[in-house]
Amino acid sequence: MAKKQILVVDDDRATCEMLDLILTRAGYDVSLAEDGRTAVTRARDERPDLVIIDGLLPGLHGFLACKAIKELDAPPKVILHTGVYTKPNYKWEAKSQHGADDLLLKPVKPDELLACVKKHLSDSRVLPLAMPASEFEVERR
Repeated sequence: MAKKQILVVDDDRATCEMLDLILTRAGYDVSLAEDGRTAVTRARDERPDLVIIDGLLPGLHGFLACKAIKELDAPPKVILHTGVYTKPNYKWEAKSQHGADDLLLKPVKPDELLACVKKHLSDSRVLPLAMPASEFEVERR
């Protein structure tokens, strides 16, 4: 099974390196970008499974880059990662107005990050394993 591809977008090098280390150690293929415009281009061209994007970016604001990524054909999942937009209404806004699949607050704990990533990368299109016929038998009269 191929490794899942994650694009990490943040203009802070230390944050990129930390996320890269955590995700790589967890078995993901990670690529990095430093601004919103590059994020949209890379998401379109590289077609990652997931994008983790800072809310405040140079070039194109992270929320607007998220919206542009979600408008691509067959868009990836997008998690907004922010230390600035921390009010409860921002999570709703990120999802309803910008199409984000989730919002994580900085600093994120490794286990919280990995749980969120795993949740969004689980393939909901996979059908459940077949159950034995006895599970579906209907009592006959």
